[in-house]
Amino acid sequence: MGEITLRGRTIPLVYTVQEMKQIQEEVARLDRFGYMIFGRNPEDENDASLYGGPEHLSTIAKTVRILGNAGLEEAGEEPDLTEKWILRSLKPHQILDVVAACMETFNAGNESEIPPKEEDGPVDVTLEKINKKKEKES
Repeated sequence: MGEITLRGRTIPLVYTVQEMKQIQEEVARLDRFGYMIFGRNPEDENDASLYGGPEHLSTIAKTVRILGNAGLEEAGEEPDLTEKWILRSLKPHQILDVVAACMETFNAGNESEIPPKEEDGPVDVTLEKINKKKEKES
């Protein structure tokens, strides 16, 4: 989980499937979103002319609002971020740091918490049940 600080307020960022859905509904499909958060043209990845433009800044504000409100809600705080407050609070020199924090949050959200199962040989169902029961008791 990443975090950012705007106007002295620390805002935790959370990315789960809920935020993935919300970003796709409010910002862009995921195949375009990566370009947009960095201010690149989705049609030409080498074209960074959109950086700092209205669409780029809107993408950042919406993303921070979505991830930040999720983080605040998870922390038991009021999810009160608005795009206007974010843009008014964000200084131009902070843009890269905010994008980096969002990307760190996306990467953390995409990490697997479920360990891969090892299936090298026959499975002893009874032994698996015993082990699961021991895990629940500890």
